[in-house]
Amino acid sequence: MRRKTLVFVGHPDQQSFCGAMAERALELDLARGNDVELLRLADLHFPVPVSRRAEDDRAPEPDVLRFRDAIRAADHLVFIFPIWWGGMPGRFKSLLELALTPGFAFQYVPNSVRWRRLLTGKTAELWATMDTPPWFYRTIYRDAGISELRRNTLEFCGVKVTRVRRFGSMRISTQGQRQGWLDSL
Repeated sequence: MRRKTLVFVGHPDQQSFCGAMAERALELDLARGNDVELLRLADLHFPVPVSRRAEDDRAPEPDVLRFRDAIRAADHLVFIFPIWWGGMPGRFKSLLELALTPGFAFQYVPNSVRWRRLLTGKTAELWATMDTPPWFYRTIYRDAGISELRRNTLEFCGVKVTRVRRFGSMRISTQGQRQGWLDSL
């Protein structure tokens, strides 16, 4: 079955292992006959919110709308990002805060604590690089940054996360290990 996939690199640096993984994901999806769009955080320009609330009615920046449109068009999302200080990079989190707003990603039910998930029917994969050994991150840190993106953000909006992959320890990895990780995709 042909699907539309968004591969998003949530690393703020143009040259990163996350970028190499995204290129590999792009190749694989194209080989499967899927339509694929690649977006990179490093290519998007938007202000980091300081005091903005999700309910603000200010018009989003063009690159935030571009990210939103790519999510809207996709059946499947692949988020590739580093874990820094236990979570995703601040600019990635800021983009999510600006893009996944009421009316697009979810809608609060008036006079209730409930909400409607507006991105149902979409699936996602999370691929995270980290300096911490993945087993340590999962067991000791309880997958904090991945859980935040998975449960508190994507599942809140109705996106079903179908796969999570963790790659590390990046800091001490060899070229051979990194090639092995690329080959495992």
